[in-house]
Amino acid sequence: MAVMLWLGLWGLDRGTMWRDESATYQMARRTLPQIRDALGTVDAVHGLYYVLMHPLLALHPSEVTLRLPSVLAAVATTALVAALGCRLARPRVGLWAGLLYAATPVVTHYAQEGRSYALVAAGAAWATYLLVPAAGVGPRADRADGSSPGSASLTSGFAVEADWADRPARGPASVAGLAGRGAGPGPGTQVRSAVSVRGGVPRLARAASAPGQRGGVTGWRWAAYGGVVAVTALLHVFAALMLAAHALTLLISRARRPVWQGWGIAATGAVAAVVPLVVVARRQSAQLAWMRRPTPGRLWAVVEEFAGPSALVLAVNLLLITLALARPRWRSLTAVALPLICVPPVLLFALALHRPCFHERYLLFTLPGIPLLAAAGVDRLVAAVGSRWAVAVAGRQVRTVVGRQIRALAVGVVGRRVQTVAARLLPAGVGRPGAVTRRRAAARVDRFAGVDGLVGVVADRRRAVVGRRRAVVAVAAGVLAVGCAFVWQFPLHQLERQPLSRQDDLAALAAAVGRLTRPGEPVLYDPPKERRIAIAYPRPLAGLRDIALGTPGPASGTLYGVDVGPAELLRRLGGARSAWLIAADEPRVRPLKAAVLTGRFRLAYSLCLPGIRLEHYVRAGPAG
Repeated sequence: MAVMLWLGLWGLDRGTMWRDESATYQMARRTLPQIRDALGTVDAVHGLYYVLMHPLLALHPSEVTLRLPSVLAAVATTALVAALGCRLARPRVGLWAGLLYAATPVVTHYAQEGRSYALVAAGAAWATYLLVPAAGVGPRADRADGSSPGSASLTSGFAVEADWADRPARGPASVAGLAGRGAGPGPGTQVRSAVSVRGGVPRLARAASAPGQRGGVTGWRWAAYGGVVAVTALLHVFAALMLAAHALTLLISRARRPVWQGWGIAATGAVAAVVPLVVVARRQSAQLAWMRRPTPGRLWAVVEEFAGPSALVLAVNLLLITLALARPRWRSLTAVALPLICVPPVLLFALALHRPCFHERYLLFTLPGIPLLAAAGVDRLVAAVGSRWAVAVAGRQVRTVVGRQIRALAVGVVGRRVQTVAARLLPAGVGRPGAVTRRRAAARVDRFAGVDGLVGVVADRRRAVVGRRRAVVAVAAGVLAVGCAFVWQFPLHQLERQPLSRQDDLAALAAAVGRLTRPGEPVLYDPPKERRIAIAYPRPLAGLRDIALGTPGPASGTLYGVDVGPAELLRRLGGARSAWLIAADEPRVRPLKAAVLTGRFRLAYSLCLPGIRLEHYVRAGPAG
């Protein structure tokens, strides 16, 4: 969390907003009735986000305030990704997954953007985290299915754990106890079933209860899950695709009927809450007219952006994910993470073939699945290396224990032989040599047993210390690897803090127009959305007359206002000797106002700025 907070606050004030942020800035600063009126015509999918941002920008309208909720949402998402890794696998997997998520450049991109996508990612991660205990998904569920991740192999009657570093130290050992390991439990010995839980540590197995029914608290869990999914989908409607991923998770986890019933009720309630928003958003689909139907290459581009984007980091991440999927150590983690990164993109791609709407920002909520699987791959690699070392250590332990047994048995045999010979040679009743010999032999056995037991305790404690050190080294190595990936992609992180990381730089455009124009000159915006430059940064353009504006945005229930018709525009231009035109530099946009000016004005010069064309028209004849 601290890493994500630092990355989010680093370079948060870029000194400029881009077009989408300017929409948030102007909409959230309106009154609630004005926001309601505008949502009926535009940006309904962002309505809840505008309402949430309204009180914040009312307190202190600034770019930092605009982006701060996204930073905090990214921090929350990082914490939830780490918590999912801990719950579905082990703490070090959670640590690595959280760091990988925070170090991904695309995460910091949207963490420093005044839009809803970082909040949507946090809501989806929260809903996934609530799904896991409600559905009984986790290592214990793996054990109930007979697929324990930390299974042990037996060598010469001794259990060799797959991850020796996590074995706890044993208590004092006696010769009898050491000798009885391979022979099974003795009479009257209570047998406990040791199973592998988090980290492969053997612990007492509990009776498996039905998933989703433990503790009698599933009702509020499903209610919380449904509420979080509904709010997240209201922040952006495409977030509802997470329900399909969660359904596949339940299917892979072989959830029981009560789990499906609880999830179905929660999902139905969430969908019902989002249906009105879907209906309104469908009427406003013209806002996505700039998009085109995606090609299969767009899916791969999303993978590159989420798992890379540099070639080396992308290759390493894909290799680790392949390792986690080929030999799954934590099946429940795979059941949660894999559908999350596969199902929503495929569904959105299929929808975009019918109505273009495919963009990576709509899929940001699926990204946590990649660091979770990559961290699981690292853990699988560490376990494979550790298991070889464990086998070698177990072999040495076997030889040591067998040596102790042989020495103890030899002492016992010698004592019994001396007792037999003395009984035959000495007369009966003289000094009771049988009892003396037995006591001396028993004392020797006890001395050997005490020494061997002490040696066993010391050896076990030493192994525990070495195991803890190896575990710390493994965790540190994983953290160092994430740090190396961050350093390798550090130039990309620097680029994200620059104005060039966005599609346009409204502050620079406003400053350039302000330097070239003079107060009192008329200006036209073609189309009206280019008025966002003056709305976001009004000071450089304060002296210009927006001569084409009929009704401002707040009063008209639109983002950028409503312009007057051509006849009224010519009447207003009647006494003007010149006019400025700020037009979108897009080939698909028809310059309507330029056509109106062409009849009575001539183009003096044109200047191409990033995203716009600034044109200066002067009257061709006398003003009339």
